[in-house]
Amino acid sequence: MRGGRLHCGLALALAPWITCQPAVAQRSFARPPYAGAYEPQGIDERGLWMEMDEDERLLQASPFVLPDPGLHDFVRGVLCRTVGEDRCRGVRVYVVKDSSFNASMAPNGVMFVHTGLLARLHSEAELATVLGHEFGHFEKRHTLAAFRSRRTTGDALAWVALLGAVTRRPTGAVMTALVAGHFRFERSEEVEADLLGVQFVRASGYPLRASAVWQRVIAEEDALRAERGLRKIRRETPSMMDTHPTERQRLGYFSRLEAEVADAGDEGVDGYRQATDRVLPVLFESLIKGNDFAGADYVLRSRGDALGWSGELLYLRAELYRQRGHPRDLVTAQDLFGQSIARADAPPESWRGLGLIAMRQGAAAEGRAALAEYLRRAPHAPDAAAVKMVMEN
Repeated sequence: MRGGRLHCGLALALAPWITCQPAVAQRSFARPPYAGAYEPQGIDERGLWMEMDEDERLLQASPFVLPDPGLHDFVRGVLCRTVGEDRCRGVRVYVVKDSSFNASMAPNGVMFVHTGLLARLHSEAELATVLGHEFGHFEKRHTLAAFRSRRTTGDALAWVALLGAVTRRPTGAVMTALVAGHFRFERSEEVEADLLGVQFVRASGYPLRASAVWQRVIAEEDALRAERGLRKIRRETPSMMDTHPTERQRLGYFSRLEAEVADAGDEGVDGYRQATDRVLPVLFESLIKGNDFAGADYVLRSRGDALGWSGELLYLRAELYRQRGHPRDLVTAQDLFGQSIARADAPPESWRGLGLIAMRQGAAAEGRAALAEYLRRAPHAPDAAAVKMVMEN
């Protein structure tokens, strides 16, 4: 019943977007009216802003923030095109080193974009759908509303527990209903942010490409579960404790919206490739070093198939296999390193990878030659001394 009610809520919320309209009307969408610069209102919101301001001050000196002004400017440019220059003016964007598929926006206008998100996207249009969603949370003050909902629910639970103790009556059903109501509220906020994000994207000139993002999220999860011997998840409706619609729900309603509006236009694939190619090692570093081999391999293959295989991307996939280190992985890694060095844009580390595999396989002369080439191409590499020691053994 809970899932049924959510489906009804989604249908009502989506109704204005999926009614049959002729294709010529597809550019009629506009951003909601902008109320101008906003200042926090009330004790609760001022308190949240103060906390976020202090967090931002600490974040500015954090090693987890990617020190790449060009990438920050690119992400901010996509955001500004999506939500409009007036809304964008007060937003501060930080790209942070985190392998998860995530972005978020604080109540005081700070936007966090994870490197794991950028690794998984393939175009400016896809990035716009995520940034528009996060800005939708900010515009609707969802963080404050969720904070108040949690506090109200917590207070109600305390009172119900006390009354139950005094009257000696069971309160489990009431408490469950209170908790379920809070999580339904959070899911409704997510849907509202999704729909406002759609409106931002439609007004930006980018085509709507949200469904492709959720297709890949599902495929990555399927790959991870298959590697671990688990069944694929096919949940169409959320559980009581879920704070978001399911991935399949989002895939479904975004697909319907995209089919209805039949968007065409430049997705910004080339711009996205150029902006992110420079920082591929940083985008994929935590994914490769994580404990989710199948997921990382899926993300690397997905990008290569969509945006083309560069020498750097081939090196990163080879390194993923080399670091896992099964005998069959070393064969795959050796082949991928070879494909990388055959390209003009191969990073020096591809020769290092080939050399280390050769040394491990007992081909000492071949390994030393490859490592020597690595040092010739990267004489000031931070691991140069360690590589020389390997060559001497």
